[in-house]
Amino acid sequence: MPRPSTPRNSKISKTKTPAGGLYDRSQLLKIKQYMREELNRSRTQFKIRGKPRIYYISYLFRNQHTDRLWGRLGAINETAGRTHNSVYCDVRVGSNRYDNVSGGGLEDNNPQDESVDYINLPIEISKDAFQFGLWKLTDARYREAAEQYYDRKSRELHFVEANPELPSRIKQPVQNDFKFKKFENVDLEYWKRLIRKAGLQIKKHKAIKNSWFEFISHRRQHLFLNSQGSVILQQLAIYELRFHVWVLTKDGEGLSQEVNLIEGDINDLPSEKEFLKILNARIEALLAIRTAPRINSYSGPVLLSPDACGLFFHEVVGHRLEGSRLLSPDEGATFMDLRGKRIAPDFIDIVDDPTVDTYADGRSMIGAFPYDDEGAESKRTVLVEKGVLKSFLTTSAPIPGQRKLNGHARNNLHERPISRMGNLFVINRKPTSREEIRERFIEEIKKQKKPFGIMVKEVLGGETGTGSYDFQAFKGEILSAVRVFPDGTEEPVRGVDFVGTPLSALDSVICLGDDAVMDNSYCGAESGMVPVSTIAPSMLIRNLELQSQDRERFTQYALPLPYK
Repeated sequence: MPRPSTPRNSKISKTKTPAGGLYDRSQLLKIKQYMREELNRSRTQFKIRGKPRIYYISYLFRNQHTDRLWGRLGAINETAGRTHNSVYCDVRVGSNRYDNVSGGGLEDNNPQDESVDYINLPIEISKDAFQFGLWKLTDARYREAAEQYYDRKSRELHFVEANPELPSRIKQPVQNDFKFKKFENVDLEYWKRLIRKAGLQIKKHKAIKNSWFEFISHRRQHLFLNSQGSVILQQLAIYELRFHVWVLTKDGEGLSQEVNLIEGDINDLPSEKEFLKILNARIEALLAIRTAPRINSYSGPVLLSPDACGLFFHEVVGHRLEGSRLLSPDEGATFMDLRGKRIAPDFIDIVDDPTVDTYADGRSMIGAFPYDDEGAESKRTVLVEKGVLKSFLTTSAPIPGQRKLNGHARNNLHERPISRMGNLFVINRKPTSREEIRERFIEEIKKQKKPFGIMVKEVLGGETGTGSYDFQAFKGEILSAVRVFPDGTEEPVRGVDFVGTPLSALDSVICLGDDAVMDNSYCGAESGMVPVSTIAPSMLIRNLELQSQDRERFTQYALPLPYK
């Protein structure tokens, strides 16, 4: 059959497809040119008589290529490779003094907004296709911004404007940073072999009724332009190696262990030997807690591992020091009036520093970013010093009592960037050795005449509520814990998570250890999921409450496992 021919009088523009989903330097320069042309056209020609004028526009173009492998029991079940282009467009109407953004932008994230339909851009580099997409997006964002502007004006007829003395936005310095680097190649065949080999280990343990293994590679190119003249290129990589194992107890309770290893450098992921060692240790821990007693509640001394301590400070302090929350009347603002006052023991400093790329052990910190998602240079920010609250994280919007900005605006996709954590350091001014912190733990158990204390060894994640409509509380999901008796003996326990309220929990901190550990993870909030790193040591708390986990029970399997 002859090939269909192209009509002689037709013109098909040449397009460029990124190799492996990622663009080279010349391709990114071409994209930058298209973005700049459309941004200038929108800024100079977008005029509607009698409607709010545009005073600021920015485009944050994101190219992300993701490779994913998923399997179990020695076989690969799924392989997927995906390249996705999107743009976050910020259109501001009015002026720096008063514009369309209110309440810290916390509510500017509606997935039903018309503009969300236009955030995707083509993978192939076509001038017409790129600029058409930017035109549709910018036009929709303008109409949404104008509506927000009028809504803000209308609201002021009924409610007193919060912080009327503060401008909506402080003009940021122009940034020009276009440093291109090539990403390291990913050997997917190696990770397939690792998933197969690890999966075969499960067949040795008939008690395990479910398991899976996953490898994910995210490589991203972010190109930011704004109407002030800034041009910023940032290239970021995150690699994940994960597994999940699950057993069913005789009484029908499902128990699991899950490990999420997240690194900014693929070489920081464990070797095959190291990964199998981690897997086998978690399997042993899971099998051990099958017969462990379940406790439904507890209040008393708790010793948190470094990872659990990092989760504690992330949920208890970190989210409440996001300055965008001080601009919203719907937020509880726990620490709003406590700047300059003690909120933690005097041996604790808390610093967020996105400018640090690697930790002391050389591992990459995925919470690092030289520029935030509003194009501002990120800055090291001392939040708490000697237990005294010093400052909050900020975007380009000033907050009550703090005009100095520190470049922590972050978002994931279509959401307005709000102030978010990057690399959160919990620093101990009076380190306590592992032996001493355990001794003090046992002393506290005896002092309070408790039958035992709880040592949290592994956590999975956490959550907190910051809104004024809800309880000011936090929760940490426990994967592994032991109870420690006054004589020092230990026994695994299951069935509880730690909970509490921020101020009382901070008042209960006795000491921190000398064993700081870095943990890479993801954090979710109003502006979406963003990568973060937390560095913290172990911590002894005088009193922390634990509450029961889900008690749902399953029926036993009708058939035995199909393999021997």
